[in-house]
Amino acid sequence: MSHHGKEGPRVLKHPLISRLFHWGLILGFLPAAITGFLIWLKPFNEDLQNLVMQIHIVGASILTISCILFVLFGLDRIVAFIRRIFSFDERDIAWMKVCGGYPQKMLFGKIIPVPPMGKMNSGQKQMGIMMLLGGILLIVTGWGLYAFLPVAPKAVMYWFDMVHLVVGIVLGLSVFAHIFLGIYNWGEFLCMFGDGTQTIEEAKHHNPVWVENEIMPVKANEPVTASHQARR
Repeated sequence: MSHHGKEGPRVLKHPLISRLFHWGLILGFLPAAITGFLIWLKPFNEDLQNLVMQIHIVGASILTISCILFVLFGLDRIVAFIRRIFSFDERDIAWMKVCGGYPQKMLFGKIIPVPPMGKMNSGQKQMGIMMLLGGILLIVTGWGLYAFLPVAPKAVMYWFDMVHLVVGIVLGLSVFAHIFLGIYNWGEFLCMFGDGTQTIEEAKHHNPVWVENEIMPVKANEPVTASHQARR
């Protein structure tokens, strides 16, 4: 935890490697998803469709390289991420029953009680599972189609194509919804795509269980060491 002027104490929520990976997702997955829908719908003539395919491949390349680099340099973050997204309890069930209170707030302007969350809320956990499993399927089937379509058995390529299409549609739509909610929670958005920190008060509002159980306070003028970092 560090101290930033009038805003009060701040906490590092997303380290640099995680923020860089999210930038890789923005620069890689989004172009691949948008062009993927265009490849599926085929709204353009042949020349434009070929250009769309080239952009799709570039986006897929950025996404793949980002994933490889994250595995090489952020394996500890991946382990922590997997541990979090597959950790569910009664609070998550209660959170999902009310969808985190978002429909009530956004549609009716009504704020309802929501179970306190850890570093990730239940919706983010579900999205994390989809991104982890869906991303692996997209990368494997996509590069399989790109590299082996002319030589592999047609039945195998057919199922590669179907999995790539269905997972791409589901994951693409989910990511666009995730981006919308991320922008709606502007402080969270700035935290991920800014310096990775947010005020302790904002962290308490969104992630009270994380703050209570995993954030270690730093006394004034005390140097920050590894022991003061939030647990992964």
